[in-house]
Amino acid sequence: MIIKNVSLKNYRNYENLNIHFSNQMNIISGNNGQGKTNLLESLVYLSLTRSHRINEDKKLIKDNQPFSKIQSTIQTKDKEYVLQTIIHPNGKSLIVNDIPIKKTSEFVGILNVILFSPDDLFLFNDLPKERRKLINQEITKVNKKYLNALNQFQNILKDRNNLLKRDKLDENYLNVLDEKLIENEIIIIQERKKFIELMNQTITSIYQDISNDPTKIEIEYKSCIENLDDIKNELIHLYQNIRNKDIEYHVTTEGIHREDIIFKMNGQPLIQIASQGQKRMTILSFKLALIEYIKKQTNENPVLLLDDVLSELDDIHQKNLLKRLAGENQCIITTTEIHKFDGMNFKEYEIKDGKIIGGMQ
Repeated sequence: MIIKNVSLKNYRNYENLNIHFSNQMNIISGNNGQGKTNLLESLVYLSLTRSHRINEDKKLIKDNQPFSKIQSTIQTKDKEYVLQTIIHPNGKSLIVNDIPIKKTSEFVGILNVILFSPDDLFLFNDLPKERRKLINQEITKVNKKYLNALNQFQNILKDRNNLLKRDKLDENYLNVLDEKLIENEIIIIQERKKFIELMNQTITSIYQDISNDPTKIEIEYKSCIENLDDIKNELIHLYQNIRNKDIEYHVTTEGIHREDIIFKMNGQPLIQIASQGQKRMTILSFKLALIEYIKKQTNENPVLLLDDVLSELDDIHQKNLLKRLAGENQCIITTTEIHKFDGMNFKEYEIKDGKIIGGMQ
């Protein structure tokens, strides 16, 4: 998969931007505050139909402008797509090859990007919901069955919680909702389990390769059930056991919406023993392992977006990472220090005050 170009209109600090990318390594240089991260954010938005930095789309619209537009041409192995998102103060429009798209699920994943940013380090300290959000994000990009099951689960969960808040409880209706929840949770748990297993196949070797550290890295899936070989019966027993508690607290206290993942180093929780450097290399390894996961699911190489990735790495780790990146994936990397890429084959674009200086336009 290749991002051939991107154009922005009234997006963040950009009035108008048009840029054509190289098929391999692209370096976006410039001082802080010039719009480098905003450019990467626009590509994430095209992939997920939302920003990874804010929840309100209208904040992406340049000040005093009526709308914002992102457009990009994407080349896959089989087809070329022109993706457009037009962001209005009250919503957004999604367009593929000049055809309006009504369902977000039909747009998500056409462009598949993997982003690393300095904020990713908060993942280890964040609440479990942030780690679930990450898992959901990566699986839904490549698995429509998972996306549909997750959407249905969230709608049914809302109905169940509303029912539990009523003064008079209809237990027959509660039974129906439990059956529907379980039906979708089976799919979600199966796909989360598969995701973790596939990630664990590569994350250690990647970590050891880029860090020169023999430490074993693994991800533990903290499921809402114990026996992942008998998911349906485990879920039935779960909802039977928590019913009285849920009625008392007026909320669904357990389920896939309470699950978590734990990163481990040599069998110990990473959060308890890892240095900042080890955490950084672990999250980088996780992002690079996502490349292999996505390739297995889609037979396409995702585009790797690295936001200021080198600033906190020493020279050895920088060289190890850049050596690994000089492969078959298209990379778009932001930096304030272009000299760190000396001796490598790349295309540079300098950003200043929301405008491109140099490169192909």
